[in-house]
Amino acid sequence: MKRLLTCISAFLLACLTAPAFVSAEDSNTWVVEESKASYEINDSVTAEVENKELETSLSVTKEGKELLEETTQLSTITDLILVEETLVVIYRADGSAQSLYFDAYDLSNGKKVFESEAYDRSTFELSGKELIIQYPILNEDSIDTEPEALAEDAFTIAGGDVTKGKTEETISLQNTVTSQSAVNEKYKNPSYAEINRILTEEAENFDIPPEIVKAIAYQESGWQQYWDPGRTPVTHYQNSCTPSKTRGIAWDGTNLKLGYDCIGIGIMQVSDYRFIENEQERKEEVYKLSTDIRYNIREGLKILESKWNYANYDLIPTVNDGDRDVIENWYFAILAYNGISERNNPITNGYIAYQEKIYDRMRNYGLFNVTPFPTHKLNPYQDGIMRFKESNVETTGPLHTTKHDFGTGEKVYVTAGSLNVRKAPNSTVVTSLKRGEQVTVTGAPIGYNSNTQHWAWYPVKTTSGKTGYVASSYLSATQEPDSYRLSGINRYETSTALSNYGWHWNEPNVAVIGRGDLPIDSLTGSVLAAYHNSPLLLTQTDQLPATVEKELERMDPAKIYLLGSEGAVSASVESQLKQKYGSSNVERLSGANRFETAYEVADEVADKVNVDEIFITTSDETSTDALSIAPYAGDENTPILLTLPYKLEDNVINFIRENGVEKATIVGGTGAVHQTVENQLKGIVDTVERVSGPDRYSTSVQIAEKYFNDHRLEEVFFAQGEEVVDALAGSPLAASYEAPILLTRKDNVPSTVKNYLNHLPISPENYYLGGNAAISEEAEVELESIRR
Repeated sequence: MKRLLTCISAFLLACLTAPAFVSAEDSNTWVVEESKASYEINDSVTAEVENKELETSLSVTKEGKELLEETTQLSTITDLILVEETLVVIYRADGSAQSLYFDAYDLSNGKKVFESEAYDRSTFELSGKELIIQYPILNEDSIDTEPEALAEDAFTIAGGDVTKGKTEETISLQNTVTSQSAVNEKYKNPSYAEINRILTEEAENFDIPPEIVKAIAYQESGWQQYWDPGRTPVTHYQNSCTPSKTRGIAWDGTNLKLGYDCIGIGIMQVSDYRFIENEQERKEEVYKLSTDIRYNIREGLKILESKWNYANYDLIPTVNDGDRDVIENWYFAILAYNGISERNNPITNGYIAYQEKIYDRMRNYGLFNVTPFPTHKLNPYQDGIMRFKESNVETTGPLHTTKHDFGTGEKVYVTAGSLNVRKAPNSTVVTSLKRGEQVTVTGAPIGYNSNTQHWAWYPVKTTSGKTGYVASSYLSATQEPDSYRLSGINRYETSTALSNYGWHWNEPNVAVIGRGDLPIDSLTGSVLAAYHNSPLLLTQTDQLPATVEKELERMDPAKIYLLGSEGAVSASVESQLKQKYGSSNVERLSGANRFETAYEVADEVADKVNVDEIFITTSDETSTDALSIAPYAGDENTPILLTLPYKLEDNVINFIRENGVEKATIVGGTGAVHQTVENQLKGIVDTVERVSGPDRYSTSVQIAEKYFNDHRLEEVFFAQGEEVVDALAGSPLAASYEAPILLTRKDNVPSTVKNYLNHLPISPENYYLGGNAAISEEAEVELESIRR
């Protein structure tokens, strides 16, 4: 650790000198070549730039008097440009994205007249009065060195103002790969299996979880130090990576993998060589970064280490207790590796923020069940760089550490619901294991020759004596499966927490919003949410909670459904949503009462799928009888309709006749829905069933046994039986897992629930809906002890 801190200190001291490597041809353009220097902008204006450790300052005087003074952190001023009476200041943000942005000032009064957005991995040039920025277009799945296309934004600087023109897509990546005969393809990448091994070794040397390092290396370069034959983007390199344009290095004609900003180098897209003042030393560093892949990885990890230590300067929050072995604790350090810019704001750019993509890479390519970061707890804002009001963030759910360090002879446990043992990596299946089964490691792990398989394969022997290979991601030193508590400080934040967890990486097109204080409408609306694979959020009648508003901003849904009349969700909330998401994208499903609203929701589902079965439950909002049916109803797209206790409601009859419903299932006992209603149903549908138990807890078990026992249950959701709200928001999530919701008392577990859990074939992962006020720690411990 002492050696690492020394390296970090050296890196930060290097930031004190930030030379540029080309000279300006235009007399009105100044390349910032020293850490501190003055520039005569015109006869009366002088600008002084100081790029120092963690902070950059700009001071401009006019006729000896201060005109403006700016200070920003984690960015470097690289260029000053004068167009008429407008001073343009070009910045590069710290991080592998090398985000370029600029401010423009009117020198007649010192006022800032323009502040641009940040452009990742971009280049720029001045053409007359136009500042042209070229940048790569990346989609959510793009590797950062392999964009879909390039685009240009042109800014006209005139009359003391800056005007942005229309964005123009210039050339697709496909077209940039031309004239390969001009490339000296002298370099060859190691095999992916070898890269996997090197990344693991170097990560362990730096005491950084290998899963993180592998995901970053993939996102930056696809695990490539060099372009494969025929893939070098010649046209772009020839046009942009030239001595007159680049602030990085000029293209040397080889297949070295440079970033599209001509700055990042190799597998980790290292860029801090730019802060080496001595030209010969800088050239030597560039050569080592270019030709030695292990050295490139080490330098990248030094940078990542320095980002971890940003927390010591209050530049990023810490996570949990700051244990560096915990993968979830690296959230902000990973963000900072790319850059603390608006691009990585997890609220406004929830699906494209760098750190979110890294964790998604771990999940998909590492088969690592990382816990989604609770971004709904964050309050980011811009202050030159992105800032967070929080100094520490506590995450919920299991925390994960690396799984590459099992020794030969060690006994470990299966964490997946079902795990195949293969004859060889990616080969035929020898046998299948279930969660909790024990295997013995029989040798060292091996990597597979693929850049999308980040896990290791362990040779193992089962208790029955069979041998084969299994993925390291599904092994654990402990037998207990994970458990999750999804909660907030109130029901509204709990619904947000459920949405943020369940729809963290996939992008739902729809959000369903229901009233939180009397949520009977939301019960029937949960089926609609499940149909759209969308979350169910709760709102106050007259005000959209800030936490829900923030989650909607993260999701950016194409359509929003409001459940209930204006008495349930007010016109002001509707107006607020229409203003932001468009009037045509917000739809209210409501009737004169809860029965009609349930009908309207059911009718919306029936417009999309054929409905031949319905569930019927009491309209009493205090009853929890129907709560446990919601996940199954949602998974099967089966509407839930409400009835009076002693008379079948007319809307139910109408829906049955309009849709040709053949089967109706009553949820709850005769105390909730009387036998009279059941008899009425038998006169209008072919099949009538009832699912119920002697109490609400037994009813939830009866539903689980009837509808979920054909499933291999890998997850079970638990909710408090006296209050429906927390579980209600969880029903679409449970539906997506094809998992039941079981009811429990706040402080102890009913015997019927215990008995059901004891007879499950595997130990499920437990999801607790709501905080300790809903399900106490005592009840949670009791539920955990039931696992076999």
